Amino acid sequence: MKYWIKTPSFVPYIFSELVWRFSPDKPNIYLTFDDGPSSLVTEDILSILEEESIKATFFCVGKNVIKNPDLYRKIIASGHSVGNHSMTHPNGWKINSSIYQNDIHQATELINSNLFRPPFGKFNIKSLKILKKKFQIIMWDVVSGDFDLKLTSKEVITNVVNNVRNGSIIVMHDNDKFKDLTLSSLLPIIKALQEKGFCFKPIPFIPLV
Repeated sequence: MKYWIKTPSFVPYIFSELVWRFSPDKPNIYLTFDDGPSSLVTEDILSILEEESIKATFFCVGKNVIKNPDLYRKIIASGHSVGNHSMTHPNGWKINSSIYQNDIHQATELINSNLFRPPFGKFNIKSLKILKKKFQIIMWDVVSGDFDLKLTSKEVITNVVNNVRNGSIIVMHDNDKFKDLTLSSLLPIIKALQEKGFCFKPIPFIPLV
């Protein structure tokens, strides 16, 4: 499995219409969770965030919102932001553009947000041109690696703490498959970044309707 922990500078340069990082002028950082809501991990993540008085952003998958509607409502009621992460989590490199777009728009019936993050961070140019008219497309500049089960929690913590900077958007997951790695690394990440003087913020979103 190959992935960048820190997004190389040439990528945001090429895809400048996407959001990779927010303003570097203040020590604000943006913790995000992809793939939920999950009956096995989202509740625990919400508890940790509440204990630390932190707001985050959850990029939700429509089929999981259907499975866990109460958790989705709790995310919003707790003051966190939400974003669209598609209906079925398709790979944008391996699916017809029209089918991909339809999958995302289907999710808007459940996830009322102008924020969108492509599953796997993968999209095709045709879809991008259409989607950016409706959504603010949120990418990232730091990947925790909490989905990589070859890593230890210490390595996940190091991935984040050593690469975060002002305005960073951090990717983690509320996914059943990665539950143990996510939960064992989340609180230490938060504590270490707070000690460095960073302030956690949710990504502002606007309801589509």
